[in-house]
Amino acid sequence: MLSIRTAGLSLALAACAVLVFGACSPKLPEEPAKPDAGAKAADKPAPAKNPWEGWSFDELGKHAGGALHVEFSADGKRLVSTGKDNLVKLWSMPDGKLERELKGHAKQPGMATFSPDGALVLSVSADETARVWDVATGKEKALLKEKPPKKKLTPEEEEALASIPLPEMNWGAFSPDGLRVITAGDDFALKLWDWKKGEKLAAYQDDGCRQRKVLRRRDGPGWLSAAGCLEDGVTYLRFWTEEGQLQQSRGDQDHDAHYFVYDRRGSFLLAADGSLAMSIYSAQGSFLKRALVGTYHFGLTFGPGDDTLLIGTDRGAIYVYRTDTWTRVGKLDLGAKVAVDALALSPADDSLVAALRDGRVIRFKEPVRLPADGK
Repeated sequence: MLSIRTAGLSLALAACAVLVFGACSPKLPEEPAKPDAGAKAADKPAPAKNPWEGWSFDELGKHAGGALHVEFSADGKRLVSTGKDNLVKLWSMPDGKLERELKGHAKQPGMATFSPDGALVLSVSADETARVWDVATGKEKALLKEKPPKKKLTPEEEEALASIPLPEMNWGAFSPDGLRVITAGDDFALKLWDWKKGEKLAAYQDDGCRQRKVLRRRDGPGWLSAAGCLEDGVTYLRFWTEEGQLQQSRGDQDHDAHYFVYDRRGSFLLAADGSLAMSIYSAQGSFLKRALVGTYHFGLTFGPGDDTLLIGTDRGAIYVYRTDTWTRVGKLDLGAKVAVDALALSPADDSLVAALRDGRVIRFKEPVRLPADGK
């Protein structure tokens, strides 16, 4: 029985092999359809037009070696940027003038953020410090750094301590009242600080997982972090309570969270793996969808009205996605093949600022909105 079936299959395949065009069919058409001699290339569907083609931008300034991060104050009247030149820069907006440079970090500050009232800036750095600055004067108000153990460690404790990476700080955020800050570091912990006293209040341990980013949760009290775990190489979303208890974790090999961002309405949480795809969750952490990006990507922000998602790539462009279908509908061209490491949208006028790897801080003044016809 097996040999008969095999022979029949071979004959079927041989019959199909003589067909050059189309699917396998029992007979060829008697008179193959001839192409229309009058058909024109214009009759074919044209590729979708990029609604943002030719858009221009202005350059606010530059960080020597590369710009790393940009962020607006809550009222949109100021912008903060950080760079590989170890500087934190404050810009007045919307005029885009440099107000002052904040100097003090011995290594590059990976990011900086404003306090809720805009009076302070928190910056964190690979030099293992977080610093709080007075926006009006530019003076440093606090330096936060892990202190050495007060007591002598046992050999076992010393061995355990040696296995933990140095406490380089990757991200930070203010509490809603502005009295405390939380930092995310390479030493497997989130740390809560009373910045006025310069004291560490608590450490939320996540053994074996470097904390890459931390933000205030949008679904209730607590914190959300991106935790890069050494054991399996996955960066997970970690949902922490206000008291530092790990409530839930999301992610796996196919749903990495190197970068994440909330929309402004608090409806969506988007996590991107940096190389191929992004995962869309509800603010509570329920998985909704996975969408392909198809290139290296870094900075993420939602556009005006949350109708668009803007993604900084390494291809000299900012991709524009529509959020009802999570499909790409165009791009902002930067005119050169340069990576976009961070994006920020002004809450005042919806202008878009980008931190470029070549050091430039640029701005698109016109809001990136979907066309009126929705296409």
